[in-house]
Amino acid sequence: MRTIDPSAPADKPETEQMKVIHRALTREFALLPGQVERVPEGDTARARVIGAHLTLVLGMLHEHHEAEDELLWPVLHQRVPMEDELIDTMESQHHAIAEAIDAVGVAQEGWTRTADAGARDTLSTRLRELEKVLTEHLTLEEEAVLPLIHENLTVAEWLAPQKHAMDHSPSRLTDKLLTAGIVLEGTTPQERAWFLAEMPPPARVLWRLIGARQYAAHQRAVRA
Repeated sequence: MRTIDPSAPADKPETEQMKVIHRALTREFALLPGQVERVPEGDTARARVIGAHLTLVLGMLHEHHEAEDELLWPVLHQRVPMEDELIDTMESQHHAIAEAIDAVGVAQEGWTRTADAGARDTLSTRLRELEKVLTEHLTLEEEAVLPLIHENLTVAEWLAPQKHAMDHSPSRLTDKLLTAGIVLEGTTPQERAWFLAEMPPPARVLWRLIGARQYAAHQRAVRA
């Protein structure tokens, strides 16, 4: 297994890996409200472009949190019961984020169909609400939970959610490559090497052959 930090202890989870995923999600959800707001009223073609990107990022967030719900929180409850209150907070925040995602989904459906100005403003508001609860959650997780994971979980237990998320990634090849691009954008050379090493060899080849170009085109279209 390649690591971000070669000096990291081999018998401890390298929780810096989680921050790479968090950074990608934080960036995209910070950008999305403005991307929605800049779509002219009635421009359904543009609304579909932004809506498709939003669906992709929401899928990333869902898989990330589902993996934590199934494979991290139960282990932490068992391993460090004195921190039950903190883990309960993590789970409660996941519920709040899920509710915010549902609200975004409802607003997104109407807006991508009509590009109505009122629907656009509603979606932008719901996205800002989601960004707020997500940022609060990710900040607490990095400050308080990742140190617990580092000290109390095995490397195998730490890698299980990553494998779950990889196994439940989008089914379409294009979406898989775009998801990789979202994570790789803004990574350091060490982080990039780690993430590419985690991809199956055929996926790494496809990323280099077509994925990087596809993501660059996708990024230009979304952020135009």
